[in-house]
Amino acid sequence: MITSLNVDDQHRLVEAILRIDAMSVRRERAVHLSALERDLGHRLEYVQHDKEKLDVWALVDALLNYPGAAQALVRILQTFYPNSLSVRALDELVTELLPEPWLDQADRRELHELITWLERADPGLTHLGRFPMLYRRAVGPAWPTLDREIRSMHDVVALLEEMPAGAEGTPPLLVFVSDLAEDAGHPTAPALRDWVRRQAVAHGLDGMFLQRHRPSLEPRAEPEASENYLVIECAPDALEEARYLVTAWLQVGREPGSTLQCGDEALPLSRIPELLERLLTSERSVVGRRSPDLTIEFILPRALLDHPFEQEKISIAGFEHRIGIRYPVVVRSLDRMRLAAVHPDWRHKWEWLSGNSVDAPVCLVTRRGEYDKEELFSHLSETSKTVLALAFPPWGGANGETDEHWVGLLAGIPVVAWCRDGRDPARFAREAKGLLAEDVMKLPRRTMELRRQALSGGGEGAGTAHLGLHLTLVFDDAERIPEPYVRLRSPA
Repeated sequence: MITSLNVDDQHRLVEAILRIDAMSVRRERAVHLSALERDLGHRLEYVQHDKEKLDVWALVDALLNYPGAAQALVRILQTFYPNSLSVRALDELVTELLPEPWLDQADRRELHELITWLERADPGLTHLGRFPMLYRRAVGPAWPTLDREIRSMHDVVALLEEMPAGAEGTPPLLVFVSDLAEDAGHPTAPALRDWVRRQAVAHGLDGMFLQRHRPSLEPRAEPEASENYLVIECAPDALEEARYLVTAWLQVGREPGSTLQCGDEALPLSRIPELLERLLTSERSVVGRRSPDLTIEFILPRALLDHPFEQEKISIAGFEHRIGIRYPVVVRSLDRMRLAAVHPDWRHKWEWLSGNSVDAPVCLVTRRGEYDKEELFSHLSETSKTVLALAFPPWGGANGETDEHWVGLLAGIPVVAWCRDGRDPARFAREAKGLLAEDVMKLPRRTMELRRQALSGGGEGAGTAHLGLHLTLVFDDAERIPEPYVRLRSPA
């Protein structure tokens, strides 16, 4: 560790943090540390202690291990408590004791997020096998080898950031990340190369670094834009009924999702449109996405599967409209994500559907009780049974009973569609046949078109009875599981 303090100065930092009321109690401190981790782009690992002072001492140790972490904590506390004298005192102490880091907050967070992508794309951490060579090449012979076990690249990147430039004026961190890009797989490698190029220009390197590393930094052909997914999870709050811990991710293609909102406060459903509007209009990573395509996915518990989220309205420049006519909106099952026992069937059916999505057979259930539950489960367990259409809404979610919809999810069916207000069997059969007749993988976008038809007067049953106003679509990609759930396989 390059940044270190003597015992007296570290004790001053500990006391300054403890004098802030919200940081003196573990439970409240955890909320701010969660925000800090999101700001940093990685976990802040340290051994926690029962005694408050020892716990904060360990926290300060962790802050000193990561450039900019102490400054980031001060920024977060200033946001929460802008007029606090104790927060101001901590700010002054951090300014006195710790130098300004080399990278700014946004660039550092971007790098740590790229490192996280790399580690998640390689769950076995096989990339660490080449780490000693990359580290030695970056630091040169003047620095000793690391004598500790390497478990993550985050602390290594933090260490390299604090190392001064070598004889040629090249920061070791840039050399390391440049070489790491050569070992990283697509699509992480182009992003790492781009990050290095931008840092070299921003810090006014004299061109020698760019010349020496031109083969690795040469811009590559841009890959085709990937689909963007705004994922909203609503997890039931254990203490307050009818409130939910809401977490939001932005996921690009099959990359790991980046967290946009963490469920620290339990929200009523009435607050979801407000959150959606903020994410869709103000969140930089969403607004600035490279591809205009965006699918909104709601990860929901059973009791919420029938909620008409696609009918929620947002306002843009004073124009209010339903999100379901602007974006494809689909539902995913939170309970199934948490139920590892059904993942193999779910994954197997999704794989089959991915290769046979044109004219995939559909299991149509038009009447409640049409099948005995075990008979339905047996029927849906066939490999080719991947799409389930029901003319009626789920009824067992609130009381935990088994209904046809839940049987379908337990059988691993990845695509389930139903009419929320119930439907005449013959009419629903016609509507479902038209909706599901083509490539099932394009169903989210066709469903959006159906919702548009409902408001433009097109199609059967135009007006309030139009299926587009009452259709719920579960479209559950078994290969794209957002964090924090266990990924079923490494990304393609």
